[in-house]
Amino acid sequence: MHLVNDLSQGIAVRSYAPIVQILHHLPSSELEQSPMGARLRVANRLLAALEKRTLKRAQAIICQSKDTMQRAVGRFPEQAAKVRVIPNGVDVHRFAPNGRTEAVDSETPLIACVARGLEARKGINCLIEAFAAAQHVCHAKLVIIGKDSQGLRGQILAHARALGVADVITLIDSVPERDLIALYQRATMTVVPSLLEGFSRPALESMACGTPVIGTTVGSIPELLDENSGVLVPPGDAQALAAAIIDLLQNTKRVTRLGLAARERAVEHFSWDSVAQRVLSVCEQVASA
Repeated sequence: MHLVNDLSQGIAVRSYAPIVQILHHLPSSELEQSPMGARLRVANRLLAALEKRTLKRAQAIICQSKDTMQRAVGRFPEQAAKVRVIPNGVDVHRFAPNGRTEAVDSETPLIACVARGLEARKGINCLIEAFAAAQHVCHAKLVIIGKDSQGLRGQILAHARALGVADVITLIDSVPERDLIALYQRATMTVVPSLLEGFSRPALESMACGTPVIGTTVGSIPELLDENSGVLVPPGDAQALAAAIIDLLQNTKRVTRLGLAARERAVEHFSWDSVAQRVLSVCEQVASA
C-alpha cells in the first residue's frame, strides 16, 4: 500500500498497489479563481485531468480541510465515497509557547507573517496597506518571511515605501525552524492575509506557539480558528484587517486569552500524535479491504 502526498505520485505508483491519496488542496479549483489567460486555461485543463486520474486510482482520499473536500466532491462527485477529512498536523512539542507571562513586552510589538512564498495570492499588499493604517494608531514592526518565488519583492518594498512604512517592515527569504519558532513566540500576533489558501501551516504553527492569528475567511483558515482562538476577516479587506490588528495591539488581555485558547485548540485537534493515528486508521482500512 502507498500513502501518497502528491498528485503526481499517485500516477507514478504501481497499478496493483492500494493507494491512500492525501489532498492538501485542489489545484485546478484554486487556479479557476485566478485571472485566466490562455496559458492558465491550458494548465487548468492539465491539472483537472491529473486530478481526475489520480483520485480515480486511489482507494481512499484524505482531504486536509472541509473546504478541499467540498471542492473535490463538487468536481469529482463519483469519488465522494472515498473521501475523508483529516487536517494537517503540527509538532506541538517543538512549536510551543516559551513560557512568557506577558502577551506584549516592553519592546515595540511585533507582527509576523509567514507566507512561505511572496505570491500574489498570499495577500501581502493588503497586509501592508492594513499595517500602514494601523501605524497611525499603534506603532509596531512587521516581519514577513517568504521566498521571492514570483519576483514580487521589489513591488512589495515599493508599496511599503509609498505608504511610509518601509523602515518598520522586514522581508526575509527563509529562516531555520528554531528561528521561525522564536518569531512566533516573540510576535504579538501572526497575520495570514491570504486571498487563496489550501491549508495554512503558518496559522497552525502560530497557534501551537500560543500566538493568536488574524486570518482571512478562505480555504482551511476558518476551520483552524474559532472565535475563541483567533480573528477572521474577509480576504482583501485592508480596512477590516487594520481594525483587527489595532484591536489586538490595544488589548493585551485579549491577546493573552486568544493565545491560550489557540494553543489549547492546536494541542487538542491538530497535534501530530492524534492526526497520525487517524491517518493510520484509514491506511489499515484500505489494507484490509
